[in-house]
Amino acid sequence: MLGPYPWLPFMGLGSKLGMGATPRQRGIPGGVAPREPLGLDTYDYQQQAPAHSSAPAGVPQGQWRPLEERLGRLEAEVTELKEQNKDLQARVRQLESCECRPASPQCWGLGRAWPEGARWEPDPCTTCICQDGAAHCDPVPGLPHCSGCSHNGQAYGNRETFSPDACTTCHCLEGAVTCTQKPCPRGPCREPGACCPHCEPGCPGGHRAGETWQLEPCVTCTCQAGTVRCQGPSCSELNCLESYTPPGECCPVCRPGCEYQGHQYQSQETFRLQEGGRCVRCSCQAGEVSCEEQDCPTAPCTLSDSGPQMCSACVLNGEEFAEGVQWEPDGQPCTACSCRDGVPTCAAVLCSPAPCQHPTQAPGACCPRCESCTYHGQVYANGQNFTDSDSPCHTCHCEDGTVRCSLVNCPPTTCAEPQSGPGQCCPRCPDCILEKQVFVDGESFSHPRDPCQECRCQEGQARCQPRACPRAPCAHPLPGPCCQNNCNGCAFGGKEYPNGADFPHPTAACRLCHCLSGNVQCLARRCPPLPCAEPVSLPGECCPQCPASLSGCPLPGGLVPARHQEHFSPPGDPCRRCLCLDGSVSCQRLPCPPAPCAHPRRGPCCPSCDGCLYQGKEVASGERFPSVTVRCHVCLCWEGSVSCEPRACAPAQCPFPARGDCCPVCDGCEYLGESYLSSQEFPDPREPCNMCTCLRGFVTCSRRPCEPLGCSHPLTPSGHCCPTCQGCLYHGVTAAPGETLPDPLDPTCSLCTCQEGSMSCQKKPCPPALCPHPSPGPCFCPVCHSCFSQGLEHQDGEEFEGPTGSCERCRCQAGQVSCVRLQCPLLPCPLQVTEQGSCCPRCRGCLAHGEERPEGSSWEPPGSPCSSCTCHEGIVTCARVQCVSPCAQPHQGPSDCCPRCSDCEHEGRKYEPGESFQPGADPCEVCICELQPVGPPSLRCHRRQCPSLVGCPASQLLPAGPQHCCPTCAQALSNCTEDLLGSELAPPDPCYSCQCQDLTWLCTHRACPELSCPPSERHSLPGSCCPVCQECVVEAEGRRVADGESWRHPSNACITCTCHWGQVECHLEECQALSCPHGWAKVLEAGRCCEQCQAPAQTCSHQGREVASGEGWVVDACTSCSCVAGTVRCQSQRCPPISCGPDKAPALNPGSCCPHCLPRPASCMAFGDPHYRTFDGRLLHFQGSCSYVLAKDCRGGDFSVHVTNDDRGRSGVAWTQEVTVLLGDMVVQLLQGGKVTVDGRPETLPFLKERLLYVELRGRTVILHAQPGLQVLWDGQSQVEVNVPGSYRGQICGLCGNFNGFAQDDLQGPEGLLLPTEAAFGNSWQVPEGPGPGRPCSKGHEVDPCRTAGYRARRDANARCGVLKSSPFSRCHVVVPPEPFFAACVYDLCACGPGSSADACLCDALEAYASHCRQAGVTPAWRGPTLCVVGCPLDRGFVFDECGPPCPRTCFNQHVPLGELAAHCVRPCVPGCQCPAGLVEHEAHCIPPEACPPVLLTGTQPPSTVPSPRREPQGAS
Repeated sequence: MLGPYPWLPFMGLGSKLGMGATPRQRGIPGGVAPREPLGLDTYDYQQQAPAHSSAPAGVPQGQWRPLEERLGRLEAEVTELKEQNKDLQARVRQLESCECRPASPQCWGLGRAWPEGARWEPDPCTTCICQDGAAHCDPVPGLPHCSGCSHNGQAYGNRETFSPDACTTCHCLEGAVTCTQKPCPRGPCREPGACCPHCEPGCPGGHRAGETWQLEPCVTCTCQAGTVRCQGPSCSELNCLESYTPPGECCPVCRPGCEYQGHQYQSQETFRLQEGGRCVRCSCQAGEVSCEEQDCPTAPCTLSDSGPQMCSACVLNGEEFAEGVQWEPDGQPCTACSCRDGVPTCAAVLCSPAPCQHPTQAPGACCPRCESCTYHGQVYANGQNFTDSDSPCHTCHCEDGTVRCSLVNCPPTTCAEPQSGPGQCCPRCPDCILEKQVFVDGESFSHPRDPCQECRCQEGQARCQPRACPRAPCAHPLPGPCCQNNCNGCAFGGKEYPNGADFPHPTAACRLCHCLSGNVQCLARRCPPLPCAEPVSLPGECCPQCPASLSGCPLPGGLVPARHQEHFSPPGDPCRRCLCLDGSVSCQRLPCPPAPCAHPRRGPCCPSCDGCLYQGKEVASGERFPSVTVRCHVCLCWEGSVSCEPRACAPAQCPFPARGDCCPVCDGCEYLGESYLSSQEFPDPREPCNMCTCLRGFVTCSRRPCEPLGCSHPLTPSGHCCPTCQGCLYHGVTAAPGETLPDPLDPTCSLCTCQEGSMSCQKKPCPPALCPHPSPGPCFCPVCHSCFSQGLEHQDGEEFEGPTGSCERCRCQAGQVSCVRLQCPLLPCPLQVTEQGSCCPRCRGCLAHGEERPEGSSWEPPGSPCSSCTCHEGIVTCARVQCVSPCAQPHQGPSDCCPRCSDCEHEGRKYEPGESFQPGADPCEVCICELQPVGPPSLRCHRRQCPSLVGCPASQLLPAGPQHCCPTCAQALSNCTEDLLGSELAPPDPCYSCQCQDLTWLCTHRACPELSCPPSERHSLPGSCCPVCQECVVEAEGRRVADGESWRHPSNACITCTCHWGQVECHLEECQALSCPHGWAKVLEAGRCCEQCQAPAQTCSHQGREVASGEGWVVDACTSCSCVAGTVRCQSQRCPPISCGPDKAPALNPGSCCPHCLPRPASCMAFGDPHYRTFDGRLLHFQGSCSYVLAKDCRGGDFSVHVTNDDRGRSGVAWTQEVTVLLGDMVVQLLQGGKVTVDGRPETLPFLKERLLYVELRGRTVILHAQPGLQVLWDGQSQVEVNVPGSYRGQICGLCGNFNGFAQDDLQGPEGLLLPTEAAFGNSWQVPEGPGPGRPCSKGHEVDPCRTAGYRARRDANARCGVLKSSPFSRCHVVVPPEPFFAACVYDLCACGPGSSADACLCDALEAYASHCRQAGVTPAWRGPTLCVVGCPLDRGFVFDECGPPCPRTCFNQHVPLGELAAHCVRPCVPGCQCPAGLVEHEAHCIPPEACPPVLLTGTQPPSTVPSPRREPQGAS
């Protein structure tokens, strides 16, 4: 409860009393409250009397005076504390007499807590009450102005500002809505939905700005800035007497051709007339006929009696020209000459008018062309845009020799009356002048004298309106410079109060109001209990007072003292609020409300929104300033927030303005992305042969001038701008220097040569005439009218047969005989042959068995009655007939190849002899009804034989379509030619082989060998014909043999058999006659075919013991040895090379030497305490110490691998203790230390039970191989790895997961359900103990050993396991992520605890990660002198290797090449002791190869027939 002084905590006194604790309870001697240091929160302005004391002798008075003053202050403070302590003790005693009750709930509002039942007013229109700890606020009843506003059906709060549309701003104030329209300039149009008119000024006649129309067919008008501009066509001058304007055109053209004396002549046509006995030569040029008189030429030659004589040619300037030839003299491009009747005639070339308005005459050319435009003395390229220098407000375009100009497209204006100044092409809106400042049209700015107004320049007038004020976040804000939204004080009842001030209610004197962050709270005054018996009520006061009033508080500076319980601010510090209580002052800093703006400035006490602090600079509200961070942006400070926008720019008055500091300017040019200075010349970026000039924002381009040349036909090379004399361009034909080509004007009779850029043309020489009386022919050359061929004369135009056998038809023409080969008809066959004496070929069939068979025929080859051959495109295909039996009881006669049906009826239909049909859905089956020598006709059915497609690529093979049997080839098949005779070719069908003989491909079907495996195991390899098997089944021995493996027949050692893709191939060995020395005996060794000579009583040494002669032993799966007459003789099996597909890998059957292919295996590992990495890659932690199924074939039951875990004396965790492998009825146990038992009996390694099991020791790792492809690796301590082939995908269950490729569902129990935790998953795979007394075990639980071990153990484990992420393993990180193994390592070290056991746990985790790295192809060198060292017997020559060869070199296999040794050795590499390079292993020592005992290699037979002490006979249990 609060007691009688509820204001004490609020006034800060509670902090001095420890919030209600008595001084004695706080441990203060004598009950005196401690005094806070001076200068913190308490100020004392009482005048202190100076202390009168004298300084000690010898001490200067100046040094003693400060001490006296300080002592005086201390005495005054002690006196004041005593007085205060008395008052406080009285109050505490009164508080101690109060009864304690549960505190009532409180509410929060206006930044403070309110007791239950308290009322307060967040604003004058709202009153709140605290009920049950929740604030309930309602509008003050009876105040209509507090009810808000309603506008267009929408409710708005009091003092809320809103915009019903883009053009209106409304304000709700005390129930009334006041709306103002946004001021808009006057305009001619208003767009729907827009606030103010925004349109471009139009033109008379209703034309819009920018609109273009045809006033007349050849007059174009444009509306720009309210003005209509019209322009007529720009036509070039004509050089003709008669012109006309074609329909649809705007410019006249010269009338083509000429009319003279009633005849029409083409333009540039030359003709001769005879007028009054005079010879006149006329020409038509530009529609006008001009004629000139000519002298008649003298006869160049006379006719003699002997016959016609050839006239001579024309000679001009020492050059001869043929009759009728036209040419252009050298260096005179505008002169044309011709030879008529032996007289050369030359005249000026008259140019026809160009079909364009602004043609260009190139240097050295005679006539102008339309390839470019010449306009106002400048040359422009086709397609070029340019600005007319004489009229800069026009933009022009050159197209096919004609220039068309139009007015510059001016940017649209935003005002109704734009203005055009002198030298301006485009009108622009006028600027605004306000307070002697100029603003661009459309620019927004603050009023220069009134920052509370926002202005905009429109139509040359500045239109201003007050800015919209943001809504204040408090109810009673103080008025700011522009808006009333300052919450650092309160405006209430027509007065302004500072933040934190208390003031009486304007209308209720007994209510006290408090100003806090712009909100006013008014409460009824609570009068404190008075210590006097007879209090008195003073006028104007709400609470009674004791007659003797308490003392006030003096203020410095001669100010009026503060009364008791009066609040005031210290002089010069308006940011603090003080309270006077009986002469003592307590002060506190006023709280600051959150600033409702983004960039408030620093106020006297609190941040203020009446200005902005932006990038360290204070700016007044409404002031605009340039942005410091963004160029060309202007920022506005409004009510404490800064907003920036790009600076407004006036439109440029030129088409290519340069980039100014912020706005485009016309003092330079920006052309195609590059900047240029005014008056600067630069190459045209689009046309390298042009030069451009920048002039005040306008760009004009023209062609570069070229120097005059001294040749008549210059050539402009590619990539050059000017022509050169290094080549010729003559009438559109290009020639290289020195090149000779036919004359373009007379290609038949003249040749022209290019010499230094000029073409010279000469008449071709005429061939000699071979007849006695030639006549003038083409090119005025002598020609003969008859021809001589094969001693016969043929008249001109006569046709006759060519030479015998040539198949030609000849014709005599102008004395020349021309022959053409006869056209033979097209044949539909690809193979054609031409008979001797014939001109045209015929279709050829197939040559087979000495005779030709027609295309498409079938026949029976001689000697093969049950085979059939077909001829298709010259290819013979022969194969055995494949029979089909469509009836239930067929019969087969002695001479029948296929069984027949007794009648010709099928499915109720009767067929006649010779008819055929398809018996079923297979289009390759056909039945034929055939007559029989005896009896009724019968039905014979077989499969159609498809022809071989020899030489057809695989990409061109077309599969058989519906109702078709055989595939086809999209291209022609190969031909058997003379060059290919005797060669063989493989067709697309691998079951056929083809040979080229008798110019015909003969393709025969291959015969497939008999296979030993059952049909269900047979499969065909891609690209092969016959099926194969992976293994051979030896039925006599009841066993299977891998492909490529060899063996001896059990009953005859002289027969050696080999398995080749399922086919058993056997060979008989023959023995030679044997003659032995005297005393020697003939001995037949076990497993050998032939006898050998043996010396009497000689033994061999093997592994330190004597071996009797004739005794044998097994070295490994590929090598067996025996002692023969004191010499070790060994047999070593050689394996063929093996190549497995991408989804398979080599594997070994137990006891086999050579590997075979199995689906690529997957791996599962258990390591540490323990962790299980499943086949699908998930890492699990399970701590059960019982026996569990690790991996099991849950579908076929081929194998089951169990693990037994042991806690090793540590509660809650476990390690793998032993591994049990179940193979049918056989039980193999892998125990600690590498020991192995089979069915309970200890066995030494290697151990072999053929076809089922092979166990070997490699280094310190036990490797178990089982027949289904299972492989188990056990390190003899705690790490086990299981590998199964990919054929078991989806069949595995157990702790290693389900091996389906998805790690997410590996927690699958025996019932097939996903279990929620790893502990539940592991416990579900528990299996009962084996025979014998039960070993106590505990189920697994979710364990975190690091949490149990503590922080220090986790820290040490993290540090030690960090080697996994260090450089020794760095190469492995990219293939095997180290994070799961790092977590497992930390887990293990926490579980192992300190000491030597932690080292073993660390090495287990590191070796597990290294093992996965080795599987991924990376072997890290991670062991160090003090990290997981493995000792090797150095005295025997061994060294440690992290991944040594799994099949090391020995004295018995050193002869095998390394590649072959590695090919059949498919064991994984394991860390262990190996022999160094250059040494071989022999009887557990490393020795040089030359130190090996004498070993005689006797063959490549398999070792399976030699008995071994450690080999268990087949079928033994």
